[in-house]
Amino acid sequence: MNTSLQLIRRDSRLRWLLLFSLLLQIIFCITQVGFLHPDQHFQLIEFSSWQLGEPSGATGVWELNSHIRPTLQVYLFSGFVTVCQFLQINDPYSQLAVLRVLFGVSGFVLFNALGIHYFKSDRKRLFLVLLLINLSWSLPYVRTLFSSEIASSIVFFGAILLYEKRNEKFAYVFLTGLLFSLAFYFRFQIAFGVVGFGIWLLIIEKKYSNLLPLAIGFLVGVGINVFLDYHFYHQLVFTPYDYYRVNITEGKAAEFGTSSFVWYILMLTLVVGAPPFSIFLFYYSLKGALKEYRQPIVLAVVFFVLGHCLVAHKEERFMFPVVNVMPIIAGWGLPSFIRYYERAEKWIRLIIKGVMNFSIGLNVLVLVLFLVLNPYYQSVEFSRKLVNYFDGASPTVYCIDHTPFETESHLQLMFYRRAAPDMKLVEMHNQDSIRYLKNAWLATTYNDAKEKLPLLDSLGFKPQLYSSTPLWHVNQWLQSKDIGTINNIWVLYKKE
Repeated sequence: MNTSLQLIRRDSRLRWLLLFSLLLQIIFCITQVGFLHPDQHFQLIEFSSWQLGEPSGATGVWELNSHIRPTLQVYLFSGFVTVCQFLQINDPYSQLAVLRVLFGVSGFVLFNALGIHYFKSDRKRLFLVLLLINLSWSLPYVRTLFSSEIASSIVFFGAILLYEKRNEKFAYVFLTGLLFSLAFYFRFQIAFGVVGFGIWLLIIEKKYSNLLPLAIGFLVGVGINVFLDYHFYHQLVFTPYDYYRVNITEGKAAEFGTSSFVWYILMLTLVVGAPPFSIFLFYYSLKGALKEYRQPIVLAVVFFVLGHCLVAHKEERFMFPVVNVMPIIAGWGLPSFIRYYERAEKWIRLIIKGVMNFSIGLNVLVLVLFLVLNPYYQSVEFSRKLVNYFDGASPTVYCIDHTPFETESHLQLMFYRRAAPDMKLVEMHNQDSIRYLKNAWLATTYNDAKEKLPLLDSLGFKPQLYSSTPLWHVNQWLQSKDIGTINNIWVLYKKE
């Protein structure tokens, strides 16, 4: 760490890059309200509310009774909420904003530290790798997620970095094994990466004396988590087994859809930089991985991806644990790309340069759009604006089909609902009843009301608040062109 700090102090370009990137990361953490996938909310935050005896939406999800959810991260969130309440930070939106900053900055520090560790001897390549880690179009966004995927990623690759730096001492190797266990209990599928690291240790590093402290540390972590799960579920359970039994043996995961492994390969071609130049970088990432196969993160990532390719149910978030180290693997392929570029004919260099400039422009545009237009979940962003708009008042808000404090499938977002306990929400499933509302507030999404928008205007409903004003107008344009509109964009109307 001291070497890394000295390197940053000596290189002004690195300092400015990291300072700008840190600022950008913090802005992302503040603006990305809500959650990307319901599991991120219901299996962590609502589970925590259930644990703390608060009103909770956890009872509406099947995972609670199936006992397949490891509870380590739930305990951590419960502890975080307790600390926030002690510090008089009681607003749920503020609590999660603080958590996103802590989480995003932790990921920022770790993945930059990994980049510096591997490329500190090559200043030019280090700058390019840090540029890709911090400014690739999706990575600052992904790092803000308080999810099992990112928690597992931070702990797993933190363990590898610790092992790389301190693998001579029993205590640090024991701690590495413990961290691997915690990463496993954050996200069971990180086991594929642990297997890759284990193969690297056995075949390439061959430090067999480290197997014992690693195994002891891992088993201690398993014991801690069995204890935590027992106290959460109030019965002895072994969540890794239950997870495998329900999702794989009984086929529960496959009920949510299956797809080809090509989906993961396509996703990984797009995460470093921005397309189409990211395709070049992915190709040279493969070359870099072949050249640097003796590095532990290479085998960890390879086995992680291969393992997921064998599982029938696939989602893009399942690759999140490894996307932040893809720029490092790309960095090992950069010398081959630079040599090819320098030796290529002039017309080829012009094409590559044009593609690169286009991708840089697209990358900047997407980063800006992520910041301005796209909180994780528009309903949560709208509910936050709604709470601030009424500021402690006790209004009655009529809602078409569902409220902003629930998902479209009517799962209750009780963690956020506590911010507006006096707000009365009335669902309206017969839209013709709108005609009879007087001196009323009405909240709806664009898609739920788009066939009734002329009627609302004619009845005197005036828009007061949008979850996203730009996206509401985008929807109006899309509808005028008979193109499918963006879902979950909210508006608050007032009728005098």
